[in-house]
Amino acid sequence: MRKYFTLFILTFLVLSMNAQNIIHYWHFNNLNDSVGAVPADYSLSSTAPEITYPGTGPGYMDDVSDGDDLNLRQGQVPGNGLRVRNPSDLRELIIPLPTNDHEDIVFSYAVKRTNNGAQTQFLSFSVDGGNNWSNAAPFADSITVGTDYAVESYDFSAISDVNDNPDFMVRIQFFNGSSNISGNNRFDNIVIEGQSTTAPPPSDALVHYWHFNTLSGREDNPIAADYTLVPNTTPEISYVGVGDGYVDDYTPGSSLNLQLNEPPGAALRVRNPSFNRALIIDLPTDQSSDIYLVYDVKRSGSGMLFNNIAYSVDGVNYDTTGLAVRQVSISENYQTFTFDFRGITTVNNNPNFKVRITWDGNTNQINGNNRYDNVAMFAEQTTLSNRTFTQQESLSPNVYPNPASSEVFIEWNTPQRDITYRVIDMQGRTVLINNINGNDKTVIDVTQLSRGLYTIIFNDGNQQSHKKILLK
Repeated sequence: MRKYFTLFILTFLVLSMNAQNIIHYWHFNNLNDSVGAVPADYSLSSTAPEITYPGTGPGYMDDVSDGDDLNLRQGQVPGNGLRVRNPSDLRELIIPLPTNDHEDIVFSYAVKRTNNGAQTQFLSFSVDGGNNWSNAAPFADSITVGTDYAVESYDFSAISDVNDNPDFMVRIQFFNGSSNISGNNRFDNIVIEGQSTTAPPPSDALVHYWHFNTLSGREDNPIAADYTLVPNTTPEISYVGVGDGYVDDYTPGSSLNLQLNEPPGAALRVRNPSFNRALIIDLPTDQSSDIYLVYDVKRSGSGMLFNNIAYSVDGVNYDTTGLAVRQVSISENYQTFTFDFRGITTVNNNPNFKVRITWDGNTNQINGNNRYDNVAMFAEQTTLSNRTFTQQESLSPNVYPNPASSEVFIEWNTPQRDITYRVIDMQGRTVLINNINGNDKTVIDVTQLSRGLYTIIFNDGNQQSHKKILLK
């Protein structure tokens, strides 16, 4: 059994063919009372798959309030979990996991038990909708469930029948304490991820960028982009609404998502009260498609706790349809968050595209703020500036071995100028950052990192590329 303990997520980063898309995700934070079926909280499918607990006997499923931070995705916070109650010896947990248009599938979840809960889980999978079940690798044997949350993770990339399969599902059976009248197993943050088989090759052209280094004092007017590739336009960031809140400069800025060889400098401070306001980011996508937005943000001690993300394709009305990450939790240290619009075709080649940020938590404070830096919009495909950005022009090093355990090597097929790399965990947090020379082989020591899935982002000041790496 290949079992990877992942202290997760992001945010995920959903950036390119080298990054994992979240296909389905159960965080259970909205679960309330006993249930017969639990639909996924997020799903790429038009109809969310549902977890069921078929069988006989008085066992049932309900919510439990001790959810955990292990394996979190999409900026979610620890909340509720799914409680699967004894007796469970005559029941089984069925998790449908359709993988349409995805390959290299990874399935993971957090789990614990009570003292009287089942101590053993036996996992199997089906590629034909539950007619036949297999306990072959990566499952291979049963797992022992402890009384503290731990993450179980399984890599199905070697099983081609799992790829692009609407009938893939996982079954969990319970043993060793499963016949007790009391006791239960508790699940949280059940996730299936994979690489898109339909996304175009990445090229990651920087289209708009605000670094805020020339910002000084209070700004009552919209803030123009420091860089744009779109001719005859000036994208702006505006802090709209009513109340005493306003924006000004803040130092120090962030060093995480720097572009165009800009140094760290100032950031944009968005001040409370913010409950009647919104930050509007103009992001025209003329001649560009497959869009994603990246920004750095942190908060003051009394600053807003959550960013809510919506978008507009007509410049007036805002929506969240098709947007995987709609809310992120803001800490007191700079973090980089990525918002993927690649699957939303109305965003492409659209001069009216905008993103709106609103807030939850601490929004009615007299003081407190969020601090934004390095707001950057990328396009995977564009003909702007009389160039077509192609896969060959993007940074594309060889990264090996993969999976890795102690060291990761980076080698370049063609000479490159100075490059910055960042290692991002599955919560979108930068865990390593360094500058390297693109003419040399580089060794990254990963012995201090938790086991799991990471993304390495390479940036030469003009372009970015991304490589996925698994530590085991």
